[in-house]
Amino acid sequence: MKLRYVLIVGILVFLNGFVFTVLLLMLSREMARPAATPTMVTTAGPTFQPTFTATPVGPSPTSIPEATATSVPEPMATSTLVIAPATATYTNTPVPPTATTGPATATNTPGTPTATTAPPTATATSQPTATATTPTSYEFRYAGGMQSAPNCGTVYMEGKITGVGGEGVNGRTVRLRFAAGPFYRVSGEEGKPPGEWGFSPLAPANYHLPFTFLIDVVESEANPSPQSDTVEINFTDSCVEGQFTNIIFEDAR
Repeated sequence: MKLRYVLIVGILVFLNGFVFTVLLLMLSREMARPAATPTMVTTAGPTFQPTFTATPVGPSPTSIPEATATSVPEPMATSTLVIAPATATYTNTPVPPTATTGPATATNTPGTPTATTAPPTATATSQPTATATTPTSYEFRYAGGMQSAPNCGTVYMEGKITGVGGEGVNGRTVRLRFAAGPFYRVSGEEGKPPGEWGFSPLAPANYHLPFTFLIDVVESEANPSPQSDTVEINFTDSCVEGQFTNIIFEDAR
């Protein structure tokens, strides 16, 4: 805006100077004519001599103030009118619509389908059906009856090894296999009641990732030959099913 105003004022000053120069040139010509005209107007007599000398001097002071008085105020008035329609204020109005959060509302809508509980219905049916075959050649067999429940705070498996009469059997090795590798627990150790064992294999960062857990009884950690059939758990999310209990291996003899 300031640059436009300065340009307009500069143009006006240039025009005023140009007009002033033209007037001076015209005046100089008028001043030059009297020197040649007295020779041509000798017949007029001495009566025109005083009037002729007075007229060139008179118009020069009157014409100069008229040009400056009329030209200077008019451009100044027009310059203020040109600056008044600030076009920049009109271009600023479309800027707020571009900053609106229209797309944000669109991103919130796809977030809601993730909160639906469609996956729990599918996984809840698959977990209890994770039974295994019971070959007679094994010393122990999975008795069935595993229970599962949601637990967003942790993931663990617990069970028991029982003898012929249902009593807990200590000292037997239980193996857990999944993507992270095999883990081993001995029944009745680590402060557990007779025959009981447990695993907590996942870190909190993995509570919502799918895994397949395989649990069976083996001879020992050094000699992991199977001594029972295998229980398979298809884990999806701890908030759907995070705790698995009552995994019982009973004596098959």
